[in-house]
Amino acid sequence: MRNREAARYARWAAVAAGSIALLVVGIYAARVISAARRRSSPARVSSSVQQQIQTFSYSGTEKNRTVFTIRASHATEFKAGSPALLEDVWISIYGRDGDRNDNIHTHECSYEQKTGSVECKGEVTIDIQEANPRPAIPHQGSLYIRTSNLTFDGQTGEASTPAPVEFSLPQGHGRGVGVSYSTRAAIVSVEHAVDFEMAPSQRNGGLPFSVQAASLEVRRNDRKVFLNGPVVIQQGDRHLSAGKVSISLGEKFHARQVLAEGSPSIRIARGGDFVQASAETVQADLSPEGWIEHVAARGNVIGSRQSPRGAGHFSSDRVELSMESTRNVLREMTATGSVVAQSQRAGISQTLKSTAVRLNFAPAGQLGRQHAERAETLGASTIILKDAHETTEVRAPRFVTKFADNGHLAGLLGSQVEVRRASGNSALQINTAGNLSAGFAPDGQWAKVEETGGVEFQQGDRHASARNAEIDRGSGQITLSGSPVISDPVSRTTAQTVTLEQKSGQFAAAGGVVSTYFASSAGKPTKAGTGPAHIAAAGLSGSSSNGRVVYSGHARLWQGESVLEADQIAISRDEKTMQARGNVVAVFPQTSGPSIAPASKGKKSGPVLWKVRAPHLMYSGGEGKAHLEGGVRIVSGQVSLASRMLDVDLGAARAAEADGSPLATGQLSRAVAQGNVVVRRGDLRATAEKATYTVADGKFVLSGGEPTITDASGNSTSGRSLTFFLPNDTILIDSQEGSRTLTRHRVEK
Repeated sequence: MRNREAARYARWAAVAAGSIALLVVGIYAARVISAARRRSSPARVSSSVQQQIQTFSYSGTEKNRTVFTIRASHATEFKAGSPALLEDVWISIYGRDGDRNDNIHTHECSYEQKTGSVECKGEVTIDIQEANPRPAIPHQGSLYIRTSNLTFDGQTGEASTPAPVEFSLPQGHGRGVGVSYSTRAAIVSVEHAVDFEMAPSQRNGGLPFSVQAASLEVRRNDRKVFLNGPVVIQQGDRHLSAGKVSISLGEKFHARQVLAEGSPSIRIARGGDFVQASAETVQADLSPEGWIEHVAARGNVIGSRQSPRGAGHFSSDRVELSMESTRNVLREMTATGSVVAQSQRAGISQTLKSTAVRLNFAPAGQLGRQHAERAETLGASTIILKDAHETTEVRAPRFVTKFADNGHLAGLLGSQVEVRRASGNSALQINTAGNLSAGFAPDGQWAKVEETGGVEFQQGDRHASARNAEIDRGSGQITLSGSPVISDPVSRTTAQTVTLEQKSGQFAAAGGVVSTYFASSAGKPTKAGTGPAHIAAAGLSGSSSNGRVVYSGHARLWQGESVLEADQIAISRDEKTMQARGNVVAVFPQTSGPSIAPASKGKKSGPVLWKVRAPHLMYSGGEGKAHLEGGVRIVSGQVSLASRMLDVDLGAARAAEADGSPLATGQLSRAVAQGNVVVRRGDLRATAEKATYTVADGKFVLSGGEPTITDASGNSTSGRSLTFFLPNDTILIDSQEGSRTLTRHRVEK
């Protein structure tokens, strides 16, 4: 239930309680009236008069205290035991404790001297006042009652009439049918059709209201008033019904507490809006001046709202309302026990579930309207937001919300928060944080969320963490800062900031980006590599939808002895490829085959490293092959090579073992250079259109064009192909004259 409806329910509950409180006075008046009528029954006259008296007075006493007095300006006694006739009759009732000063007046009554019974057939009026009114000050609180056919039993002290009764007081008037009044028990009952109308005042919200009940009972000694049901209170477009209403009175018989039982419910119909609330009991506490101080609804408290704009529902075990003193406006509302508040509007559903919720209300503004200013959950709570595309569930031990002046939700604070977001067929996203702060747009939808302290995101096999996170609903962007880390089963990335686009799947990282790609999904090195591959760069951008990422700004990749540097390195997991652009420098290890650089004496020979420079590199992880172009230069020890392009075989079979990772580079096994190839070793220089290097036998084969070899002295030899055997420094020349081997051109060691 939205806060505006909560405020509306609360105000109506307050008005209803105040209305019932004002009714108490009327009830007590009816009670007193009934008693007065029963006592003032002048006797009917028979045919023969025994004597006539100008004044008549009779007092009923109990324990030496005058309980009532019957006075008449003229009395006629008849013969043969007929009742006496009393005219201009006044009956004053003081009660056993002398705390009453009620007066009953009628034109004539019959009086039975033997039984003390009084019967008044005509109209009877009753005036109920304070016991000791202050002199010279007009009485403002008198209650006037009119009825007829009143009978008073002098022995039992019971007065009754089956006739209709009417009563009036400064605030309103009422009516009923059939009255009984026990002077000894001080109980007044209106038997049927109780109807009371109250004039507008501050205490009842400035609108008149009416009360109907099946019967009414006033217990003066117990200071209790009971309205028996069905009880209906109507005020404008507001309607309250209950099975029973009881009112507790204070020392001066002002209403101090009103209790509605029998599933009391409130209904409000205004324009196209319909609001309804109910509970097992509703209790209101009032100040001596008649202002509502506190309202409590207990047992299966339910509220609902229907309007063209949407619908809402509220339920809890108990609701308590605290009111502003001297003003029937809300100060605080507390709901406890299985609290559920739901709203539905324009395809958007919002639900709050909590063990307890407390709302603080702003002072009433123009037109007396109030809105919730702040709400706080007092126990573990869940907020659920749904639309046609996604469902978001937020859980926390405690939430605090703030509301704008128009009553719409403006902010949400939470601690130790867990957020679960499901969208379409996407995997469930789980987000946890130490603290959460959310801002809301005018339409009630959340606009921005800020999280701090141990922020974690989990979606499928993807994970992200940071000290801080900011989520923007409009753009669907998540920004992580404070040592952010994003990872999945095959990679882990750290940076200064990370940005994730939830709608498109795009992401970016900036500032000291470092990524680690594991050698296999099981986290174990493959035979082709020497462990995880690492990439460092100034920035990173990519997409989770197509598995493509781009590292830019002094990008550097290394995996064991293999190193790749470039201005930009792009990796595609789905295609199992990697591209490097701009100032590419690659180092490929050669760990098998004949050694081309014998180790120094006393030391083991290490792996041969081939350092390659080119503007562009393309690597296929599935095939284990790299292609470089745009002017390639290779250096390995005393061997160098230059060409327009180069293809390198890094061990396709072994690379495939790494679950298709584009970074699972292996040992260099074969290289093919094409286009203006120049190979140098020591003082030898060889040229051709193509050169093929095979690691297994450590040889270069030059072909295409006119392969030529030149030494330091300028001597040159050409052939259809030239073969360099690097381990033994021999050259095989294949020409039209046949094949011959040159060994005199040995490179100095």
